[in-house]
Amino acid sequence: MVSIQDESMISPEFAKIMARVRENADFMPDHQFDTQMSNNLGKDWKSKFQDFEMVPFAAASLGQVHYATLHDGTRVVVKVQYPGVADSINSDIDNLTAVLSVVDLVPKGAHVEQALSIAKKELAYETDYIREADSQEKMKALLEGDPDFEVPRVYKELSSMHVLTQEFVEGDPIDAFVDAPLELRNAIGLKMLKLCLRELFEFQYMQTDPNWSNFFYDTQTKKIKLLDFGATLELTEEFSDNYLQVIRSCATDNRQAIIDASIKMGFLSGYESEIMLDAHCAAIKVVGEPFASEDNYDFVEKAAYKRVGKLLEVFAKHRITAPPEESYALNRKLSGAFLLCTKLNAVIPCKPLFDTVYDHKMKHGDR
Repeated sequence: MVSIQDESMISPEFAKIMARVRENADFMPDHQFDTQMSNNLGKDWKSKFQDFEMVPFAAASLGQVHYATLHDGTRVVVKVQYPGVADSINSDIDNLTAVLSVVDLVPKGAHVEQALSIAKKELAYETDYIREADSQEKMKALLEGDPDFEVPRVYKELSSMHVLTQEFVEGDPIDAFVDAPLELRNAIGLKMLKLCLRELFEFQYMQTDPNWSNFFYDTQTKKIKLLDFGATLELTEEFSDNYLQVIRSCATDNRQAIIDASIKMGFLSGYESEIMLDAHCAAIKVVGEPFASEDNYDFVEKAAYKRVGKLLEVFAKHRITAPPEESYALNRKLSGAFLLCTKLNAVIPCKPLFDTVYDHKMKHGDR
């Protein structure tokens, strides 16, 4: 998340450093790479491709990515995980948890132990490429027929726990369009918000990593291509429905309805102080504000993330109960979408998006 922050939150220099960390890492030596491929696809792995570019075109914290061509001429990309990265993640988080347990650096209200436990689970998901392949196929089916999105095909016969092969797609990372004409920037922002709402309230299934390089925009097809499904979350219908009512209550400025639904979801215990309830409702209203506005919503002018940031100290001091597990990934997803719209200087009509999803839910839901 640090690598996609707006420069008003962190310095431009630090943002550039973190962006480089997000996009670049060291490559595996050839012998190590061959061993990893042989262990996952068999010693004859090279024979399964017509052509395989041994020099990766990208690398990040978990692995590196190569261009390849199948025997039928199909262009693919092959993601190969670094050996031992899953064990290293577990060890690092365990060590951090141990340090924080004896050093009083974080307020109790931050519930850092739960946050680290969830981070450990989510990072384990990201190192399981079999799970990612299944998630990608599921999202491809869910978005079938949507004119705004495309999910590349996965080749499971060329995938395993630590290798993932998928169809090559055209496009550029969505943050490459920050200097594009306003009409295009608005279109991209609107599509990303539409995706958030469909995932949260219609599919109850979310890709929760907001890294902008996970989303490519194709200027020819005008589609956003979804590329990474390591961080996916399945929501319960109850959680989704209650969150829908929370956002709906923002439009009607119904404070008590926000509190009641938040208690059902586990955000609140029902025994919070007034200062905590005020901060919680204020934060929720910031999230719901774009979807309640009758006017086009200016993400830069409203600076929603800055207002939420000012409330974090109150949460750290006055939160009684840890937030529900789903909220960590949900907040990451929503904040990523809002930050993107801010980076794009988007001014867009958000309320019709929410009204469409809400009406669909009311018509086709169980209530």
